[in-house]
Amino acid sequence: MRNKKQGNYNKTWRTGFLILCMGTAVYLGSASVSAKGVHSMEQAKKLAQQKVKKATVTKVEADTENGVPVYEVSLHKGTKEYSLKYRQSDGKLMEYEWDLPDLGYGDQNKPNVSKATIKKKALKKVKKATVRFIQLKNDDGRMEYKVRLQKGSYRYTLVYDAKKAKLMEYEQKYTGTTVNSSASKDIGMDRAKQIALKKVPGATVTEIDRDKEHGSVVYEVKLVKGHYEYEIVIDAKSGKILHTEKEYDD
Repeated sequence: MRNKKQGNYNKTWRTGFLILCMGTAVYLGSASVSAKGVHSMEQAKKLAQQKVKKATVTKVEADTENGVPVYEVSLHKGTKEYSLKYRQSDGKLMEYEWDLPDLGYGDQNKPNVSKATIKKKALKKVKKATVRFIQLKNDDGRMEYKVRLQKGSYRYTLVYDAKKAKLMEYEQKYTGTTVNSSASKDIGMDRAKQIALKKVPGATVTEIDRDKEHGSVVYEVKLVKGHYEYEIVIDAKSGKILHTEKEYDD
């Protein structure tokens, strides 16, 4: 009788130990995506589906952005199209954006909502953020407000329809350090901003990106002044302006 009980005990102990090991393996498997990075398209796909639940993945591809390997996942849910970018090294979400199809309102000479209303809606959407600028634009006959905000290491771009104040596009982008660089060999974003503002005094900087162009590391600075949009490309080592673009925006 004692041997039978002992056998049952050993069997129960082995079963419990096996379940514990399986549970630990599942936990470690799920945690490894963020702890050790994203190393396959399938992992990137699963992360995106966790972020946008019940969405359909339409495309997954490996890419490089600002010198950093990323996975870009495109999804579709309802009327929204999503795009998410994950850094391969640690699985960090670098970009998250969605947009709606054109509402087709046709020509609009004047907006129906004010800039103050749009600002209030944007700050409600991205709480505790700082509004960098709000710009009213005509996009193929549709008047829209483009709002740029900053919150911590993230930059947000929101596009509202100027007729009904409907949010049409949403983008969240990580603006922290993404490329390893020596401080002594790189002018940095703040210096690039100063150089661009010296070139276009009185302008508002709307975007700064560190990228590669023809094998050289550069800063691409975008500015707005009046009805003009500027893009200034600056060498990241010397601070020299490589070229400038100026475009009229009606």
